Amino acid sequence: MSSPVHAERLARVRATLAARGLDGFVVPISDEHMSEYVGDYAQRMAWLTGFGGSAGTAAVLPHKAAVFVDGRYTVQVRDQVDGSLFDYVGVPQSSVAEWLGNNVSADQKIGFDPWLHGIDWARGLGKALAAKGAQLVAVDENPLDAAWDDQPAPSAAAVTVYDTKLAGQAATDKRAVIADWLKAKGLDTTVMTALDSVAWTFNIRGSDVSHTPVGLAFALLHSDATADLFIAPEKVTDAVRAHLGNSVRIHDRDAFEAALADLKDKKVAVDPDRAVAAIFTALEAAGAKIERHRDPAVLPKAI
Repeated sequence: MSSPVHAERLARVRATLAARGLDGFVVPISDEHMSEYVGDYAQRMAWLTGFGGSAGTAAVLPHKAAVFVDGRYTVQVRDQVDGSLFDYVGVPQSSVAEWLGNNVSADQKIGFDPWLHGIDWARGLGKALAAKGAQLVAVDENPLDAAWDDQPAPSAAAVTVYDTKLAGQAATDKRAVIADWLKAKGLDTTVMTALDSVAWTFNIRGSDVSHTPVGLAFALLHSDATADLFIAPEKVTDAVRAHLGNSVRIHDRDAFEAALADLKDKKVAVDPDRAVAAIFTALEAAGAKIERHRDPAVLPKAI
């Protein structure tokens, strides 16, 4: 199977990388919330390779590229991805770190988007590349977005109120429980990034990801039971604003990273399985005291 479209896209990505002083790049199926299912704007791997599964990664080097998928997609990846452009690599038998370790040269710079990967993954890959004399570089802007001409915008659909009768518990009560948990742990704030956790905690629903009733948003929940919700302003109706009430401050989603800088000297709970590397980096730079804890919505949400 030859794919001229994906050959052209791969060439365009390589040209973009070269222009930015990068020798390679890692492309996951992920978004800024480490979601399993992502909005159309975040389907970078599908755009680059043609792969339509829900889990996988691609890696691009100047003269080689690979797609990494698990056993669920062994047949699908061969149907959808041009084997003359990309090596097929099975995980967990191999990994991005192992493949790059075998294929990078000393002094090469491999880029990654810190808003799409976990902190432990980034540190692990950084060590693997350093052992080969190469370097992992966090980029400010994703080079695939520069190469992807007709990339969809993130969904602008409004979120809606999820009725307390259906939720079983008022959002204020849920946040009070989280505030009590923070106080019991001696913490000031928790960073909430998982879209399903935000939807559950604030009793809101959205339509930003196909077949998943979530809206794109981040939240900071504090030990005084107030919260900061970061969501595109056009998504918040008067009804949602009234539902959230005075204890929830609403900000533009784009203001989230800057808000992390304001947590200097605060004790902040972060879930490394759900919060991207960029969040850890921003908190460390701000001088926050990071404690690793599971997202406090995960267990109650499971009831």
